[in-house]
Amino acid sequence: MNRKADKVDTAWRKSRVAARLLLCQASRPLRPREQALAIRLSQDNEVSNRLIQQALYFLGIGSRKHEFDQKLVGRGN
Repeated sequence: MNRKADKVDTAWRKSRVAARLLLCQASRPLRPREQALAIRLSQDNEVSNRLIQQALYFLGIGSRKHEFDQKLVGRGN
């Protein structure tokens, strides 16, 4: 098996999980287990903002991306 392909796949998988956590955060407070996972993923070097953005589009955010970003930023304050 190709090691590089495995690493890319792992990064993509982690980014999709991070995107799902962001979607959950937009609709409700995260549970302690989800918060712990979000912290771990935020410190992971394989998970990049670009991959999370692509995962959000993959999960169907698409044209609502700006509205989604504003909702998350407003929630953080």
